[in-house]
Amino acid sequence: MSLTCRIELAVAIAVVICTCACGMKIDFSRLTHHRRSYIPQKRGSECTGNPCPADKPFLCKSSPTCIALKYICDNTFDCEDGFDEEKSLCTAASRPSIDQLFNFLTAEQQWIIPKLFGGVEPEFAAHGLAVASDIDDLSMTLGLTPENVKNLHKAFQAAMEGDERPLLAMNMPERSWHEVQYMLQQLLDSGFKL
Repeated sequence: MSLTCRIELAVAIAVVICTCACGMKIDFSRLTHHRRSYIPQKRGSECTGNPCPADKPFLCKSSPTCIALKYICDNTFDCEDGFDEEKSLCTAASRPSIDQLFNFLTAEQQWIIPKLFGGVEPEFAAHGLAVASDIDDLSMTLGLTPENVKNLHKAFQAAMEGDERPLLAMNMPERSWHEVQYMLQQLLDSGFKL
């Protein structure tokens, strides 16, 4: 490590120590663009594209077998490893995409992540919502507290009833209601169980 790097590191550590010693907080959330994705990829980085033909676009996980989309989640194992019938894959197939969920959670991050998801990264919460079959599965996947689960129940109930008041009590900005209701209803309509 060069002398310049050592000095920069020492200064950074000193700033953190002084800041914490004075009771101030440091917001590291702006550094998120430097972290790598937590969502596991189906294939490694050596994959450059889908080698399957257009009529059979689904690539099995551990073999080069390609299958038609109509054979995914049809209760028949077409992939040697059964990947085409994995519960989380079949659940995710009917849900809003992870990107849609991530963008939604990021836009509402200030209130929704601490109140409903226990402060987990929006990327983890998005993945959990995409693959969890129900609220208990989501709770176990994300390590939610009983308070988070209670708030999730309230949020989904509010969306079903069209009543924004419980979410406003959780510090949801009033302008967010329609988007929050829409996304929670999308999850319910796609089979997410309370």
